[in-house]
Amino acid sequence: MTDRQTGKNSTFLTSMKHALHGIKTVIHEERNMKAHLSMAALAILISFISGLTALEWCFILLCIFLVLVMEILNTVVENLVDLLVKKEYHIEAKKAKDIAAGGVLLSAGFTVVIAMIIILPKWFHF
Repeated sequence: MTDRQTGKNSTFLTSMKHALHGIKTVIHEERNMKAHLSMAALAILISFISGLTALEWCFILLCIFLVLVMEILNTVVENLVDLLVKKEYHIEAKKAKDIAAGGVLLSAGFTVVIAMIIILPKWFHF
C-alpha cells in the first residue's frame, strides 16, 4: 500500500480498506496465522460433519475468532516492539513478545477444550 496517511480516516470506507489491508497483511506475513486458519478450516469441517446445534456453532466460531484476533494482537505487539527497540535484544521486549504469544497459546488451548467438550460426545454417540 503506497498511501502514507498519518491522520484519522476520512470515511468509513477508508477505515474498512485499511482494516482489510491489515487482515491481508497478517495472513500473508505471519506463518502462525496461516496455521490458525488451516486449523479453523479443519474445525469447521469437523463441526459441520458433527451436526452441531446453532448454539454449539456459536461457541465454536467464537473460539475460532478469539484465536484469530489474539494472533492479530500478538502480531501488533511484535511489530511495535521491533519498531521501538529497532530489532535489538532487550529483556523487556522479549517479555512483551512472550506474554503476547502466551495469550495466543491460552486462547488456542481454550478453543481445543471447548471443541472437545462439544464435538467428542457427538462422535462417541455414533
